[in-house]
Formats: sequence, structure tokens, C-alpha cells
Amino acid sequence: MEITCPNCGANLTVRSDAVIRTCDYCGTAIQVSKMISKPGATKKEKQEFIIKDHYIVRCHYTPGQAKNLLVAWISKVPGTPSDFELDVNIHSLKLKFYPLWVGEYAADTEYTGLDNWPEFHSPAYDAPGWYEHVTYYKREESGQVVREYQIPLTALKLDKIPKYLKEYLVTTTGKEYFDIKHVKNFSGEIIDSALKYDEARNQMRQEVLGLQEKEIHKEVKTISTRTDKLEERAVFYIHFPVYELRYKYKGRDYQALIDGSNGRIIHVEIPITTGFRAKTITAGAAHVAIGAIILLLFYSTIPFFAIAASIGLIIIGIIFFAINFRKKAAEKQL
Repeated sequence: MEITCPNCGANLTVRSDAVIRTCDYCGTAIQVSKMISKPGATKKEKQEFIIKDHYIVRCHYTPGQAKNLLVAWISKVPGTPSDFELDVNIHSLKLKFYPLWVGEYAADTEYTGLDNWPEFHSPAYDAPGWYEHVTYYKREESGQVVREYQIPLTALKLDKIPKYLKEYLVTTTGKEYFDIKHVKNFSGEIIDSALKYDEARNQMRQEVLGLQEKEIHKEVKTISTRTDKLEERAVFYIHFPVYELRYKYKGRDYQALIDGSNGRIIHVEIPITTGFRAKTITAGAAHVAIGAIILLLFYSTIPFFAIAASIGLIIIGIIFFAINFRKKAAEKQL
């Protein structure tokens, strides 16, 4: 179906299930579901259809730079074939601006609850200050939890979020007001929210209440009563850039995700040479075997040394095995 942008008047085609639509011409984020429910809205009412706090995290890497970054990063991964840079073929590259809701909240919760308190019995005669028996009883406590939260919420249905973006922490400190020209300059694709504004707010508020509950449970086992005061300070609609790449090496297809704002490798599948796999298997097996031999030879004479040394060597062996079976990698987030 078609709608008219309440900001610039452009005609826009939208899916029947769309809830948010970013205008292709002026970049206005439109609440489609609200607009459809008020077909004869006045000019003033049309302003309610617009999400005013609409931001973008700019892309700082061109497609060419993203390709070079990927190839250079994979080439440094242990086990990558030496001819990788010469034979790799990046055959697909797309820049998508994914949607994110971010809410800022101040929470103040007063609570009462029951916690387990120890009661000591039978002082130990041979150890002053120690007791032979301890029992626990329920004691009522009250308190207050005051916290501030910034809640990020990926604005897509779970089955539509790329797997490796589900747990990715987006850096939004450099956000700017949304600029449609920036998206077009990079030939980017805008992915709009599948969550309504009110749905996103409700989910974020529930998450805050859940975090408050976790804090309360640090003090009491069971909560008897609680009173929550929740202040919503801001809700932002943000688009952030992700390069989705596919490449071929030796006839096999691999994929990668790169954060276009900072160049971080979110996820990449990597080819590993058979020679490297053979070396890591051999090294892993050798460490496990040596650890077992030390345990057998020295356990009867130096048990602590034998156990500590064997455990250390077996752990190193397991690490070698894990490296061997690795098929993907990512840049760690601090």
C-alpha cells in the first residue's frame, strides 16, 4: 500500500505489516500503524506519526576499505592459508543500517523481603570463635535500590536478527540526527523496526524492572512487597551500519559481518589449512599424553605436583583441540 510522508509529502510504498517506515526522501521515521489508524488526521495530528528522536551511527568505512579490512584481518588468523590474499574472491557486499531502540531510565524501588540468617550453636572448645553447628532462620529485611539504566533493544523479531548480531553491543555514543544522504552516499539499505514505538518502550521498561529484581535478590531470597518508581528519560530510534560480506576461497563459500562505524569484525567464517589442523591435533594429543604420564609416574611420590602439572597440560591440550575445530572468529568487545 501507499502512504504520504507527513514531513515532506512524498508518496511511499509500504508493506501491509509495516509498523515503522523511514522516508526515502527526507529520512523521517514514520509510525505507519498510527498513521493508518487515523486516515483523516489534521496537520497537527500528523506530527504524532513522526518519531522525532531518530538518530544514525555513521558508517566510517567505504566498501573498498571494508573488503581490505576483512582480508587483512583473516590473513592474520593462525592457520589461514598463505595464499588467501591472492585467491580470495569477495563476491557479495551489502551495507545495511539496522534498527535499534535505546531507552534511558532512572529506577527507584523500595522493597521488603525475607533472607536467610545464620544462627550459631555449640562453640568449638579447641578453636575459639568457631562453632560446631549452624542453622538458618528467615529474617525480614527492607531496603531501596536506586539505579540508572541504558537499555538497547534490537528492533527486529528474533528470527529476523542475524545470528551474530543478537548479542552484539552497539556503540551509540557517536550518534547523530538521522541523515538520509549519508545512507544514499554509501548505497546502504535501511532496515526498519518490526516493533512499534509503544511495544519497544514496554519491553525496555520490563527489562528495567527485571534488572531491579535481580538487584533486590542480591539482598533477600524472597520478595514480599516492592514499590517501583520508573522515570523514562529518553527513547531513541537509532540505525547503525553493518557490512554483510560473502567470499569464496577454493570453491567454498564463507560469510562475514563488519561494524561499519568502527571496523570491528562482528563475525567471520575462516578457512583453516589441513596442515595447521594436523599440527594442533598432534600438539593437543601430546600435551594430554604427557599430562597423563606425569600423573601416573609421580602421583604416589609427589601427588600435588603430579595433579597440578597434569591438569595444566591437559587444559593446554584441550585448547589446541579447540583451535583445531574452530571455523569462525570475531573481534572481542571490551
